Amino acid sequence: MASSKRFTAEQALEQLLESDEENSGADSFYTDDEVFYQDGEDPFEDCTSSTPATAPQLPPRRRWSQPSTSSTPATAPQLPPRRRWSQPSTSSTPATAPQLPPRRRLSQPSTSSTPATAPQLPPRRRLSQPSTSSTPATAPQLPPRRETLTRRHSTESVQRPTLSRSRSRSPHRTRPEQHWKTENNPDVAPILPRFAPARPPGVQLDKSKVYSPLDLFQLFFSNNVIRKLCSNTNKQATKRISEGLKFKWTDVTPTDFLKYLALVIFMGLLKLGSVKAYWRQKNIFSVPFPKKVMPRDRWLSISSNVHMSDPAEDVVNDSKKGTSDHDPLFRLKPLMTDIMEACKSFYQPQKNLAIDERMVATKAKTGMTQYIKDKPTKWGFKLFILADSSNGYTSSFTVYTGKAKFPTGFGLSYDAVVGLLDKAHLGSGYHIYCDNFYTSPQLFRHLSSLHFRACGTYRQGRKDTPKSTVNALSKKSQRGTIRWIRDDDLLFVKWMDTREVSICSTIHQAYTSEKVTRRQKKTDGTWEKVRIPVPTPVVEYNKHMGGVDLSDQLIQYTSAHHKAHRWYKTMFLHFVDIATCNSYILHKELCKEQNTTPLTHRDFMEELCAQLAGVTTEDADRTTHHTPLPIAPLDPANPAHKPADVRKYCEHCKASKVYNKTPWQCGACQVPLCNFLERPCFAHWHA
Repeated sequence: MASSKRFTAEQALEQLLESDEENSGADSFYTDDEVFYQDGEDPFEDCTSSTPATAPQLPPRRRWSQPSTSSTPATAPQLPPRRRWSQPSTSSTPATAPQLPPRRRLSQPSTSSTPATAPQLPPRRRLSQPSTSSTPATAPQLPPRRETLTRRHSTESVQRPTLSRSRSRSPHRTRPEQHWKTENNPDVAPILPRFAPARPPGVQLDKSKVYSPLDLFQLFFSNNVIRKLCSNTNKQATKRISEGLKFKWTDVTPTDFLKYLALVIFMGLLKLGSVKAYWRQKNIFSVPFPKKVMPRDRWLSISSNVHMSDPAEDVVNDSKKGTSDHDPLFRLKPLMTDIMEACKSFYQPQKNLAIDERMVATKAKTGMTQYIKDKPTKWGFKLFILADSSNGYTSSFTVYTGKAKFPTGFGLSYDAVVGLLDKAHLGSGYHIYCDNFYTSPQLFRHLSSLHFRACGTYRQGRKDTPKSTVNALSKKSQRGTIRWIRDDDLLFVKWMDTREVSICSTIHQAYTSEKVTRRQKKTDGTWEKVRIPVPTPVVEYNKHMGGVDLSDQLIQYTSAHHKAHRWYKTMFLHFVDIATCNSYILHKELCKEQNTTPLTHRDFMEELCAQLAGVTTEDADRTTHHTPLPIAPLDPANPAHKPADVRKYCEHCKASKVYNKTPWQCGACQVPLCNFLERPCFAHWHA
């Protein structure tokens, strides 16, 4: 029989419950707390016989209800709630095979003695009490194919295995949050790499020789560099003349270019209102030096045509604008590369270096011009400078060209520092000091991997900086309060001065008993000096961070900067400033090695200017020596015509409407006359 090969409803239910318990933790068919109908098939569809059969006696799932005692025929009941089962019907009347409910929800069998029609299925989530209505129920509607059913087991059911979450295998796991420590908590200094510079620190020249200011300047503007500048300047002038511009031009020679540079430096030493004022003669402030060195029009023509790159190659580079092959610094590269190589070649920095930016004043309409409101020079080109903290020597520099795709992808400040540190030139073990624009834990870790160490102030909220507020500084913290956190080699320190100071270091301990003096107002309104504790990184930062500022100060005293009509000429003048500043620092370092007294900065610049112009700077004699003309022998018959000692206006000069006083007077004529080599009026009067 067909029925012998099929499961009864009771057997199907037991089979279903066993499969649920075996597969409760499986991931292949059920999701967490949800099951799905697959392909719209009902697991109980095959459990009914084609012949009439008595209602099956179902096992109780959770709770049993009393069987119905009614003898009256009843219509098909509505299904009960999900977890409550009724006892099988005691009626002897054959009943038709009931239609099965949705998966995992079974209804009570009918207790009616009369055949009952197929029951109407209840809603999916909420089940009602069995209906006592005698009205036949219509056929149930099947649920959607992939609709989920919530599986709810009571505490008596078999517990399913719990799902465990695997931890992330990322190497950078989040560390437990640390709390801020005080100066009373001991700190262990990190192990620093050995200082191993590529060359002995100091000047890389023969220290037994004596170098003039011109010799030191020509380390940066060598003969090869001067010849290259002359060639490109001549090409630029020829190009402009071919384009129709009319001006007088003679090819510039290396001697002419050195004289041109002499006047550029002279204009930095002596400030006048305009360039043309240096050649003005009918003025109480007229100066004779520029006119003796070079005519005004010649200097202006060289200045308007000075060029650092080949003009023909400029055209090729300009045609690439808008592409990745275009170089915005192409007009600077020939001279900038030579200056940068000279800066690295002739001096090896000491252990402590400073990195900061410098502004070169201009309002040129290029994509490289920056505006920084907090800087003394708000508009201009921005340069990133690497300088020796001990003397301000510019060891390396780069020019910021605007927004671009940074090589490392970590931002401008990160790439600026990495681009300045040439390990092949420097070596290892250097200590880098920078401000809060550059400082980040990511950068400092990278520098540690290169065997550099760093220290600098940092901005609140920067990535990977401590966010803990446990025992942190507050606005009411007393002056001199210290808080610190160490994360391996990274030390984060906060110090309360007039305001909160935040600093990060991979070099120092948090606190080593240093104190500073501050003026503090007393309750009675008077001021007193007090000693307050200060973190070690703050002391060292203040000592070594001023390298770039010292270089800026030296440049500002005698800067050759003046207004130019081309943006690259502004940068050319700044390269001259870098060369003169570094030349003077080399002069001081050499004098220190030779135990001699160095020139002052201004004396050095004056001597350099004179040597470039080819003139001497010997001190003029303060006393004036007037050599009188030899007087012709007078007639013995009239010996009275001889000079007398007076102080009157010369009559001979007065006739020419020139009023010069003279101590000489003819004794016979009683006429005051000049008797000097430059004014021989006595001889002319008696001629």
